[in-house]
Amino acid sequence: MNKKIKKLKINTYVIRMMVFSVVLFLVFFIGLLFPLRPTFSESEKRELAKFPKFTFETFFNGSFFNDIGTWYSDTYPGREGLIGLNAGVKSLYGFSGQGQVHGEVVEGDEIPEEYSEQNNADEPTTRKPLIVEDLNTQTLGAVFVAGNVGYEYYNFVQDYADHYIGAMNDIGNKLSPNVKVYNMIIPTSIGIVLPDNYRDTINSDDQEKAINYMMSGMNSNVIKVPVMDTLLDHRTEYVYFRTDHHWTSLGAYYTYEKFCEISGIPARQLSQYKQIEFDNFLGTFYNDTGKSPALGKTPDKVIAYVPNENATMEYTDKKGNKIKWPIIYDVSDYGPSLKYATFIAGDNPFTEITNPDITDGSSIIVVKESFGNAFVPFLVDNFSKVYVIDYRYYNGSISDFAIKNNVQHVLYLNNISATRNKWLVSRIEQTI
Repeated sequence: MNKKIKKLKINTYVIRMMVFSVVLFLVFFIGLLFPLRPTFSESEKRELAKFPKFTFETFFNGSFFNDIGTWYSDTYPGREGLIGLNAGVKSLYGFSGQGQVHGEVVEGDEIPEEYSEQNNADEPTTRKPLIVEDLNTQTLGAVFVAGNVGYEYYNFVQDYADHYIGAMNDIGNKLSPNVKVYNMIIPTSIGIVLPDNYRDTINSDDQEKAINYMMSGMNSNVIKVPVMDTLLDHRTEYVYFRTDHHWTSLGAYYTYEKFCEISGIPARQLSQYKQIEFDNFLGTFYNDTGKSPALGKTPDKVIAYVPNENATMEYTDKKGNKIKWPIIYDVSDYGPSLKYATFIAGDNPFTEITNPDITDGSSIIVVKESFGNAFVPFLVDNFSKVYVIDYRYYNGSISDFAIKNNVQHVLYLNNISATRNKWLVSRIEQTI
């Protein structure tokens, strides 16, 4: 009897190993189906990793193989569905009561206190307290959901923050004093509109301290544009989306006013703009949480402010094609996740906007990730030329371009989450 039981256990073990091996082989085989590999993520609105080019340097330092691993996982067939499934499964376990969070969130580094708040803080603010009681909360991946609003966790990484500081000082040293270099770090919604009574219940670092730390490390030839207090002054307004990680056009406008104040450029009044609206926007938070019902029940509205209608725009896409496009595009027929593309045709390596009504030769380069898209249209009425460079896809030198084209202003505009991302910070460094 003991021999039969032992034999049965061995057979069961063999069957399990065979099933596991078949499943593993199928997963590996599917991963090799190159035609099925996606190249763009609709939910994340970004181009996915490309297969790395072989060089002896990357081969011997190991980065070639690391990049293959990144490409393999980032472009795995059906990744969007798998991400959604993963988030959906987490949601079965992640729902909690008021003020309690479940799920793994990376611990941030301790933020050094080596900065002068007087030199780096905004003007004194009348911060409005924001208290909202009895919200159902849950954590789905890196997204904290409170009621019907999503927030991205922020965790400070000192190494990447220091690299970001160094990059800003490098561009300042290369361009000043002939070119004014500005830096604007945008807090994400968790640092501005999250109700105060939930701040101490979640694992998210103090964005104000992190921004002050980075600003304090920048040389005097980098002009700081502090906007934390500016946004806090308007925190009860619709300055961030509920279902998406971006700010709204209104939030961007308030920081545009701050930039104008610091740069000495007259700001156009918001009431002077033609306003258009696009309903039913369900953004990255909605998609990254597996289409959370809590977020889906209250879609966002994208409001865009149209600058000088005589201005023209031409962008260069990732394949090198030059395309003329409206600065604000009618996205009424776009899918719910793509409404943010109304601003400057979305994310492209290089964009040039010309305002024929301004003939003084004034120009600015905005170096940005996607947060800059909603900000750029406001500058159109202040400059003859607005150049937009998305450093994630641009392969040239920004300082060389600025010098060659006699540009007077260069504005680096990043949301704070970009300053903790190794790849994004390295791209900033590479394009200086």
